[in-house]
Amino acid sequence: MDSKRKYKELSRNTLLFTISNFGSKFISFLLVPLYTYTLSTKDYGVVDLINTTIQLLGPCLSVNIQDAILRFSMDDEYDKREVIGVGIKVIFVSSCFLGFILAVIGKLKVLNISYIYLIFILLNYSLGILFTCLSMYIKAINKVKIITIASILNAIFTSSLNIVFLLWLKKGVIGYLIANIIGIVIAVIYSVYKLNIFKEVSLKSKKGLFGNMVIYSLPLVFNSLAWWINNASDRYILTYYCGTAIDGIYAVSYKIPMILSTIQYIFYSAWSVSAIKEFEKNDTDGFIGNIFTIYSNISILICSFLLVFNIIIAKCLYAKDFFEAWKYVSPLLVGTVFNGIVLFEGCIFTAVKKTNIVTITTVLGAIINTVLNFLLIPIIGAEGAAVATMLGYLAIYVVRTCQLQSIIKLKVDWTRHIIIIALLILQMILASFTETYLLQIPIVIIIVVLQRRYFKYIFNIFKYKVINKRTFI
Repeated sequence: MDSKRKYKELSRNTLLFTISNFGSKFISFLLVPLYTYTLSTKDYGVVDLINTTIQLLGPCLSVNIQDAILRFSMDDEYDKREVIGVGIKVIFVSSCFLGFILAVIGKLKVLNISYIYLIFILLNYSLGILFTCLSMYIKAINKVKIITIASILNAIFTSSLNIVFLLWLKKGVIGYLIANIIGIVIAVIYSVYKLNIFKEVSLKSKKGLFGNMVIYSLPLVFNSLAWWINNASDRYILTYYCGTAIDGIYAVSYKIPMILSTIQYIFYSAWSVSAIKEFEKNDTDGFIGNIFTIYSNISILICSFLLVFNIIIAKCLYAKDFFEAWKYVSPLLVGTVFNGIVLFEGCIFTAVKKTNIVTITTVLGAIINTVLNFLLIPIIGAEGAAVATMLGYLAIYVVRTCQLQSIIKLKVDWTRHIIIIALLILQMILASFTETYLLQIPIVIIIVVLQRRYFKYIFNIFKYKVINKRTFI
């Protein structure tokens, strides 16, 4: 019965996160043609660099306090009100510090960047990290419906205002940034209101709580920095060697892998809670092993189908000069598969507070990625950046999977798993060197046949829960 409860709770949270993320990510995906139509490759490159910079600032300034909020709020030893209070104080202090630094940069003209962009960087950081911390706290207290509605509101306002500012008012990059700021403001206001945050937060905390939270989250800062290197450093290196126009095209190429990463992130949001609550070293009932196998197999199958339809999707999404982005999609898709698997594994390490292993493995991947970026980008441009990213994720996947065996005895058919991974890499190579999808079809069929047992299992769940009108909630 306890095993059924585990699956039911994970399924329920996954469904709620699907609703919250599907709206925002799907609308963002549909807006790609609007961006590629209204923005030049250079403008999109500027937008991408601003977003990438904010991703770097987040973990550095906040010391990744959001991860500590989730973990410590689920620990009965600590007062949840004090935990979120520590997070709020960190956000306030870090925002003030960033504001001061950006003011100095703007005054002294250290960087050749418009003052208005510096303001947007500050607003994006402060609001983004606040919403992330609130979301982590909401997950910990099991009020996921609040995140669901907040995310939907964010998606509706952001997409609507993007259409107004870009298509009607023709405000370009500034319009894009304003639309995104307003969207997240609405999400924060709703979350604060529903949480009644002023009663929920205690700014006074017991001695040692802040230190314990920082000790837990500090290794994850280096982990986040390493992820940033894996995800984003290639943009700067590519811009240096090839210019912002090429970076804009390369940034757009991530939109197809975003289909897969969105599905992975939805599950990851639910799994990050279940991994902490349901961790068992021997995996006696096979719960964690089964979820690992189903999750990785679904990721691989979606990737395989996206590789087949890559060019068709690119023709629908990418306008004008952006169509060239299809060439970079295949390695990024396979890299996204590895990224999703290591995030899954990272939740298990986090559950046992082994954050040092998470950091070490990610740093290793970041080093490999960076070295390969400098070696490959000058030779083959954006294709080199995509390959370097994929190999960086592959390295993390290999090392972290080996390390995982000392943490938990997963009931997984590793031989079958490795064979399927090898087939996917072979398909990626074929997809990269030919525009025809016919050569990929036999590989897709073999992958499906090898996974048929799990697809039958998933279909039976769907049949029982949906067709027979039995819900997860």
